[in-house]
Amino acid sequence: MNVYSDFLVRQDCILLLVDIQKVMLDPCVEADQVRKNVAALIDIAKLFEIPVMFSVHNAEKLGGFLSELLERVSEPNIFKKLEFSCFENESISRAMQESGRRTVLLAGLETHVCIFHSGAHALRWGYRVHVAADAVTSRSRINREIGLRRLERAGAVISSTEMIIFELLNRAGTSEFRAALPLLKTL
Repeated sequence: MNVYSDFLVRQDCILLLVDIQKVMLDPCVEADQVRKNVAALIDIAKLFEIPVMFSVHNAEKLGGFLSELLERVSEPNIFKKLEFSCFENESISRAMQESGRRTVLLAGLETHVCIFHSGAHALRWGYRVHVAADAVTSRSRINREIGLRRLERAGAVISSTEMIIFELLNRAGTSEFRAALPLLKTL
């Protein structure tokens, strides 16, 4: 199986949004782009009934998940964690396993820490991992790039928000395509 040529299957995907907390996002590069692209990923996940999971790192000290993104989901599934890897958190790991889905769409921060740890861990456990490169960030460009390079070398597919959306759509002329068109025009 070549994960780089395999297409995403909606029924097998889960969107994992990692630690997008204001105090952590504000000092990151391209923070506004990440906000916009994560919002688009949430909206497309809702359209395709793809489950969305939110993690917050050390919420008591760093605050909750960015409210403008949480509000896009009627009943957000939020997990508090101290671990860098979401998959080392027992609650998140159990929820991922119980979902039965094996493809993780990964976005959030920071690319070289929690995104890398979560993606590498998921790969070791046999999940397919697709990282939306324009929906992850770090406080420096070099750390963002190094995190993406290591994830790709580990076996993750590095993609973009728009590419993920078109891959999930698979064709034009459908009601889903028409519903996604306004969103695609904002990217």
